[in-house]
Amino acid sequence: MSDLAGAVGDNRRAVESFGATCRRVPEAAWLRPMAPGKWSPAQVAEHVALSFELSTRALTGTFPGTSAPGFLRPLIRRFFLTPVLRNGRFGKGVRAPGVFQPGAPPATPEAGAGRIEAMSRIFEAALETEARAGHDSVNHPFFGPVALVDYLRLQTIHTNHHHRQLPGAGTP
Repeated sequence: MSDLAGAVGDNRRAVESFGATCRRVPEAAWLRPMAPGKWSPAQVAEHVALSFELSTRALTGTFPGTSAPGFLRPLIRRFFLTPVLRNGRFGKGVRAPGVFQPGAPPATPEAGAGRIEAMSRIFEAALETEARAGHDSVNHPFFGPVALVDYLRLQTIHTNHHHRQLPGAGTP
């Protein structure tokens, strides 16, 4: 549980930093794409919040999307998840699966930051509930079995990845 507690701390710092950066985005820039064909800061925020929300649903067995066939999951885990966890970053040009594409984004930077913070807390609570119940992994719909601490690390890496995309973020 101590590894999980440390990972929770890392996640909270990433989410707090992301939220602070969201709150600094000028409202006039919030809904405007950051470049042609790219998401707006609001869409980036919604994608990160949606990732926490859907990850909670994967933990609770209520993931709404389709799952990868069982025989593909070890390959997806090996060629996508393992390198992300090992390197602490996502590769360039990786597109989010359809279920993770942002819908209606939060109308303001404050709303975007608040949604991410709320979804992250719900995800952390679900992880801690699973750990207290004696579970040490989640059966992920794309990766198959993933250790809870690694699942949380993935979310932290994801949050940091998208944080760097926000205007004025610097390097988290």
